[in-house]
Amino acid sequence: MKKIILIFILSILSTLSYSLNFSIAPTKFEIDLNKRETQEAFIINNTSSPLRIEVYLDTLEGYEEKNLNSNIVIFPKKVSVRPGGKQTVRFRVKDIENLKDGEYKSLLVFKEIPKDIKTTGTNKSDEIITEFSFITELAVRIIGVKGEK
Repeated sequence: MKKIILIFILSILSTLSYSLNFSIAPTKFEIDLNKRETQEAFIINNTSSPLRIEVYLDTLEGYEEKNLNSNIVIFPKKVSVRPGGKQTVRFRVKDIENLKDGEYKSLLVFKEIPKDIKTTGTNKSDEIITEFSFITELAVRIIGVKGEK
């Protein structure tokens, strides 16, 4: 019985992982703030239609004072990804010299921009059509360390 439940749960989890509209690689960034580097994240469109993605920074809980949000420059901030395609987003930490030694954490958030809602009328009065669309939002952790590790 335990094996059946385990197989059932694993099948649901695998289905959910493939149901996301897009995926991000890598899933975590560890940055040495003692040197300047440009980082790259890849957005992969898992659907058969084009996607628009907005990229922004958010604060990780507990790191309100020690985050890199004001020091990171993202390019581009809005991305279009063709069906089955891959797009690159780059970011760089600026003003490294002004940061104190320590560990900084931020979230790089990728949020799907919803498509315009279009309604189509039908001549049949007894027919109701309902469409669901899910907006995907993924966050990638950025960890930056300045000074001795």
